Amino acid sequence: MVPQWIETVALHPDVTGESFSEDIFALDFGTLFDYWKVRDLGFPEPDLRVPAVYRDPESFFRSSYLTKGLHSLLNDVLGRLSGGDGGRVLKLMTAFGGGKSHTLAALFHAARTRDALDAIPEAAGLPRPGPVRIAAFDGQMYDASRGKELPGEGIRAKTMWGWIAWCLGGREGYEMLRVQDEMRVAPGGDDLLPLLQQGPSLILLDEVLEYIISAGGIRVEKTTLRDETLSFLKRLTVAVGNVSTCALVFSLQSSKREALEHLSLLQTIDHLAARKDQRREPVEGNEILSVVQRRLLGKLPEPETATPAAQAHQQIYTQMRRSYAASDAERQQAEEEGLDLRNRIRRSYPFHPALIDLMRERWAAIPDFQRTRGALRFLAACLRATKESERSRALLGPADIPIQNADVRQAFFKEVGQREDFQACLEHDFLGSNARTKRIDDRRARETPSESGKRSATRLATAILMYSFGGLQRPGSGPDEMLPPGIQEDELLRICVGPDLDSTTAQACLKELKEQCLYLHFDGVTYCFRKDPNITLLVENEAEAISRNAKRVDGEIRTMIEERVAGHRNAIIWPSDSSKIDDNDPRFLVAYLPLDFAAKSTAEADAEAVKMFETRGSGLRSFKNGLGLAVPAEDQVEALRRSVRYLLAIAGVKGKVREHHLSDAQITQLRERESTEKAAAESALLKIYAEIWLPRSQNGGIAIDSFVAGGRPLQTTLDAQRRARIHDRVMELLTDVHRRVFPNVRAAKVVELFKLGEPGAYQHGARTSDVVAGFYSYLGFPRLLKAEGVKKAVVEGVEKGLFGYAPTKPSLGAEDRFEIPRHRVAFERTLPEDEVDLDSGFLVVPAAMPEAAAPPPGPAPGPVAESVDPPPLDDGGPEPPPPPPGRRDVRLTFSADRQKLFNAWNALANLAEQAGSVRVTVEANSLEGFDQNKLENGVLEPLREIGLID
Repeated sequence: MVPQWIETVALHPDVTGESFSEDIFALDFGTLFDYWKVRDLGFPEPDLRVPAVYRDPESFFRSSYLTKGLHSLLNDVLGRLSGGDGGRVLKLMTAFGGGKSHTLAALFHAARTRDALDAIPEAAGLPRPGPVRIAAFDGQMYDASRGKELPGEGIRAKTMWGWIAWCLGGREGYEMLRVQDEMRVAPGGDDLLPLLQQGPSLILLDEVLEYIISAGGIRVEKTTLRDETLSFLKRLTVAVGNVSTCALVFSLQSSKREALEHLSLLQTIDHLAARKDQRREPVEGNEILSVVQRRLLGKLPEPETATPAAQAHQQIYTQMRRSYAASDAERQQAEEEGLDLRNRIRRSYPFHPALIDLMRERWAAIPDFQRTRGALRFLAACLRATKESERSRALLGPADIPIQNADVRQAFFKEVGQREDFQACLEHDFLGSNARTKRIDDRRARETPSESGKRSATRLATAILMYSFGGLQRPGSGPDEMLPPGIQEDELLRICVGPDLDSTTAQACLKELKEQCLYLHFDGVTYCFRKDPNITLLVENEAEAISRNAKRVDGEIRTMIEERVAGHRNAIIWPSDSSKIDDNDPRFLVAYLPLDFAAKSTAEADAEAVKMFETRGSGLRSFKNGLGLAVPAEDQVEALRRSVRYLLAIAGVKGKVREHHLSDAQITQLRERESTEKAAAESALLKIYAEIWLPRSQNGGIAIDSFVAGGRPLQTTLDAQRRARIHDRVMELLTDVHRRVFPNVRAAKVVELFKLGEPGAYQHGARTSDVVAGFYSYLGFPRLLKAEGVKKAVVEGVEKGLFGYAPTKPSLGAEDRFEIPRHRVAFERTLPEDEVDLDSGFLVVPAAMPEAAAPPPGPAPGPVAESVDPPPLDDGGPEPPPPPPGRRDVRLTFSADRQKLFNAWNALANLAEQAGSVRVTVEANSLEGFDQNKLENGVLEPLREIGLID
């Protein structure tokens, strides 16, 4: 099992300390310089908020990562200050917040306290100048109109040159340029050289552009302080270049966007120093990762610490990529990408490299995001919150940001902006008690216990939120042409899949997020959270209005059910009371009870069901054995109502396309949502009536038997129109699964149930109408699908000689025999089914059959078996002559094994063809005893299925 990163990584005390604050990662270079300048003058420690980690030189370097750019810069500057050939005028080209303040602080500490650099091994070999005079100018801390007070001097420097002169030479240095400072006129090069030649001098200029912008409003004779300052900068660069132990480092933003409308001014400053400067970028590419690790971790993780997480992510990622590969080349590429991911994780642990890429590549496009400082503040809040929760994953990636933590949210929106605009998004989709991501995760945990605690939907949504700000440079375009925010599915899966989130689960969650989140937008390619609601919210608002009209929703459901049982005459939809259920229809009826029935208590439901079985309106019900009640499943009722409610809402939104100004992408999304809800509705309709109640007799009253699908899945699902075959599934449950309703009944069963031939009502015979009514009335009798099942029993009984059939009930004569011509009674012959009349027909027991006419004399029966059909019935007239004498019975007895029985089958079939049917008696004995399961499944059940045995 891959360990959590909180178990293997030690965090920096600044991250875990009780006095934790984001400000501890916000280095203000001007404040740092003022702090030490006052201290060096011998004044008490000033009331300036400079964290100890930045204030103390050794602590500063121990918490710093010496990038290649910073190492080169220190080497040049310290070398120049030592009188070597290092760079004289150096310009820091950084994106906004790209390590600028940290770089200036490093130069300041290194020049002021060179020995502090020895705290880090990578600084070995850098030059060691002697005492260095340092001047630092921070345009944010300098008031262009009032200047800045010189500590302990009782005067104010009015200009940049006045302040620099004092910083380098104290009061004596200031006096060298005092006149120019008071008049706000730029000093000439001849005035600057004596100041710079008094000893090794380092001049650090920060936020120059911001100061010059303000200086534009200060009049100086016929010009402005801005123009004088520009002149000073030009002369300063020349003067510095002519002093062997002097260096000037100043910073400018590298993006035109960050200079706002003062682009031309930025270009002017850049051009003034173009001849002397050397451009330097202190933090390049992936070096931001090392900067973050050194600053936020107590110590850098050992390679073996990161290996389990790296290998686990490699394995999962490679498997995912290979599953999509269509060729050997693509499979090879998947392997290489997995190895690259493993190596990157080893270097970036405990951070997922995608998280660093996100801030370095995408968030850097946000105007207010500070690439280094912002990354430190945000990641520090994430690390601290995760540590406090005492639960983490293998890595801290875009999907693992604890956005539920208030401090993390504050840090996040402080860097990306738009916090107020996203409040609704956070409340509805992330944080609220009914937040969509939480609902999805809770449901998945209930249905799949192994998903509990993984929060897969929340993690995916969090990753999308992280990619919903900033953007990448548009391929083939200029540096300021950016793609819109958002992330595509393949990239989202690459950064999210890992040891506890596979791609299949991720895709399933992503589908639900797309359907349910209110502020998640999908344009067919890219996922992105926005401050504006998506099509889901329009549907939600429409659904909320519809939910206030419950009758409309139930009415739509009833219509849907009626459409799906159309053509089935034995289905009654939502009877309001027992009078709506027929009581004289000889077919098995199913009454589908209304959805509200599911909300009744057990006692209420049983009482109402019994009433329906016992009565029809105010009278008693006769055909109670021919009725079943389909009971709605309580767990499906709300699901069905929800889907139908949303279908109605979608229809409402589709009717307002112009009013809502829906885009083509939103219309497509609306269609997809409609398709999803239709599928959900059909699924609920398939399951809504999965329980059938049938009556049974108990203690002189009626009790209820319940039959459900149970573990055997029903085969009947959807019709050609993809609609639920509700009634077919109910009948499958009754006829195939539980075998409580039958298409036919055996003739012997009719004799048995009605006690034909025994003393009583049916001693001599029974009307077919009484037989039909008996099956549908008497609880305990087999339940028949239709009355035609009785016809088949009559045909079978006549053929087997169990009883005869007369078109009408004849009169009973002497000796308890019916007075009817014998040829008018069908007996022991094949009777066409269509000749059986279930209304007027009569079954005659053999003992009450009329006497047959004596046969004429003739030859004795021969040995040849012969089948002679009796003459057809007619409506009267003289009796026809009896059939010629012949063999009327064939009895065969033989023993056979499996093969002989198979070979004898055709011979028996030929006999059945002549006789109409044959009666087969089978006896089998086994010395070892029969296997009960094989006997049941291989012998008895197949014979039951074809109706040969009961």
